[in-house]
Amino acid sequence: MEEKLSVTQAWHLVQVDKAKIVDLRGPSDFARGHARGALNLPYSAKGLEERLGLLLKSAVDVILFAETTEQAEGALVQLRGGSFPVAGVIEASMQDWHDNALPVDVLVEVSLAQLSAAIVEGKIVVLDVREPIEWETGHVPDAILISLGTLKDRLHELPLEAGITVICEAGVRSSAAASLLQAEGFIGVANVPEGTGGYRNAGLPLQISENPN
Repeated sequence: MEEKLSVTQAWHLVQVDKAKIVDLRGPSDFARGHARGALNLPYSAKGLEERLGLLLKSAVDVILFAETTEQAEGALVQLRGGSFPVAGVIEASMQDWHDNALPVDVLVEVSLAQLSAAIVEGKIVVLDVREPIEWETGHVPDAILISLGTLKDRLHELPLEAGITVICEAGVRSSAAASLLQAEGFIGVANVPEGTGGYRNAGLPLQISENPN
């Protein structure tokens, strides 16, 4: 297994631009508190390198932060020898970040009721990171479509301080996208954990329109 890092060692590598922290926990755990600048890539048994490529340019060193040793080892197997060298694995909990007075951020989670009310009031910027084929079957009213796979190259199209609320189908891709926006300095970013699927199932009105891109 790659080198085990303390939180202070990991943060030093981040500060000198030697690596990016990839947080493998689920969206809700990530939302409650994560290392500043970390990217959220919830663990899965396959496809991690491909999904990481949606958020980072190749050859960037990464530091893994996982809930369990098994998850960390599974991620290492997938990433070893690939486009993203693993600089180490954080052997600590979020409490260790707090105990060492290292910067921790949270990601606001927006409920369907809050989202619906904000849309009616016209007080929200919603970014839909699903694929165009999903978008065309129905999307949250007045949302902006930028698929997750193109987001890192289109950040300049988004308002930096508008307080963007990110949505996908079920809250996983949107958490990854929201973490990328946070890491890039966007202010007031939020995630909709129930996603468009939850919005649809709640009987809330979806808008039908063609792919705008």
